[in-house]
Parts: sequence; structure tokens; C-alpha cells
Amino acid sequence: MARAPFGVRPAVASDGPAIGDVHAESWLAAYTQIFDDEFLVGAAESRRVGWPTLIEHLLVPPNVLLVGELDGTVAAFGHAAPSDEPGTIEVCGFYAHPAAWSSGIATVLMTELLANVVSEFDSAMLWTFRDAAQAHRFYGKTGYTLTGRARSEELTDWSNRRTAARPAVQFAKRLDAES
Repeated sequence: MARAPFGVRPAVASDGPAIGDVHAESWLAAYTQIFDDEFLVGAAESRRVGWPTLIEHLLVPPNVLLVGELDGTVAAFGHAAPSDEPGTIEVCGFYAHPAAWSSGIATVLMTELLANVVSEFDSAMLWTFRDAAQAHRFYGKTGYTLTGRARSEELTDWSNRRTAARPAVQFAKRLDAES
């Protein structure tokens, strides 16, 4: 019997290394025009090392942490938690490995992530770097719209706590049973 090419499931502690790899490879591919190479490489590598430890904290409610698998391998992850805005869930992290880009797994993962919270929240929001064009296209395709809100967003190298700030924009969408 043929296995489905991709699926979504709740993350477990042993997914930490795979999530770290997805996070690092996504940053290295998507942020090359936004951050200088030395900082970006260090920050990406800190994700590979840090996720096996960090994941334990993100598996505790009210966090929602899901992984998307492509051919049985973790290829994407999405993390959401309640925002400071009442009735709103924040997508705190959402990344797919570059090898999985255009596979459809990210769209399925976003749909499942929001389906997990639609009964508790009226809307979802997220922040992404202003110059992350690919992310903007994806969020638009999945029903998010720019809110007009902007801020400075820091990327942190977990290994040395060095940060680099860049302009970020907010996307949001209403949630309903069809989200």
C-alpha cells in the first residue's frame, strides 16, 4: 500500500534535531539577502544545536507545535501560542526545509496548525521580515493579509546571544471553521 507523500502530526521531543535542521536550512536559504553571511550562518547553526533542548518547553500547552513530514521525514514545522491580543493566536515560527518548498506541505501544515486552535481563537497573526518576499507570497496564498503594522524584529544567535534587527511586518487572518 502506498504511503501518503506528506502528513502533519504533533511534534515530540525526539523531533528536536530535525526541527533544528529545518529551521537552519530555511534561514540559510530565505534570509541571505536580509542578514550578513557570518551572522546568518552562526544563527542558523545555533538552531541546529538549540532545538533538541528548546523543544521540551514548546511541547507544553498552550503552545501548539506541529511538524509536517514529507516521505516520512520532518520537512516543516509550525509553532503557535496565544498572543497578547485577546482572541488571537500568534504563529511564532513557521518554516519549511528548502527541499520541501513548493511541495504543498507548508500549506497543509498551516491549515492543520490553525485547525488546532480555531475553537479557541478568532484570529491568527504573525510577524515576518519586511524583505522576506517568499514568506509574504506564502502567507498571502494561505489567506493572511498585511495589517499595516510594522516593528523591528530581532534574529538571535542562540550560541552567543548576538542579535541583528531588521524591519518586520504583521500579517493576520480571521479564523473560522473553514480556515
